[in-house]
Amino acid sequence: MITHHCVGYYPKDDNGAYWVVSHPAGTKRWCWSVAYRDEMIRVFEKCDSYTDDVDFNVVSERTAFELALLGMEQNGNECCGWPLDENGKGGYYL
Repeated sequence: MITHHCVGYYPKDDNGAYWVVSHPAGTKRWCWSVAYRDEMIRVFEKCDSYTDDVDFNVVSERTAFELALLGMEQNGNECCGWPLDENGKGGYYL
């Protein structure tokens, strides 16, 4: 199940808060707007469906999902969000 949460209150243009969309395998991406978040959730769900037939004993679920997401990004889908930094933060306060 793809999940999402707010960081720093409800995201608005003037407060620096942001959304984080998460995949169960551990991949997370952040974004600013509700529309972008909703599109990113659809992209995550589509990438997740691409991993349905993958044998996770051969390739980890996270690797398979990241490769599917990378494929979406390289196909010109600009709605894949931004990775969190090494401290797990995104938005203005990197």
